Amino acid sequence: MSELIIAEKRRQIVSLPHYLLIDGRMLGVFRGEAHIQMPAGRYKVTLRSSYRFIESSADISIGIDDCVSLLYADRERWWNILFNIDLVLWIAKRFITFSEPWDTLYEVASNGFFAIWLLRLWLIRKHYFTFTISHT
Repeated sequence: MSELIIAEKRRQIVSLPHYLLIDGRMLGVFRGEAHIQMPAGRYKVTLRSSYRFIESSADISIGIDDCVSLLYADRERWWNILFNIDLVLWIAKRFITFSEPWDTLYEVASNGFFAIWLLRLWLIRKHYFTFTISHT
């Protein structure tokens, strides 16, 4: 039997669960890393977020007694950093009152970034994850 290893490229502090589909069939839900024993062949591996409309697929081929690593990463690293900064400012805004031009400027920028992020997420929803495939 051959082995397919699916793992995150960058370890996250909080690893969210993902659905794993092989050739359109739900195999299960995993978090972080999964090791699967499977026969040699060609497969379409789909990784789906817990939000069902966000997913990506990769076509892999596994040889006899082969070990294939499928590393995945999301495309949201810089957006997550931006939203963490925005979250800190949002919490600070609950305790500190900004003067009038800065308050309006923050609201416009924060809501604008959120709208752009939602649009971008909708556009890349079928190609959300990036994959790196390696054979050993």
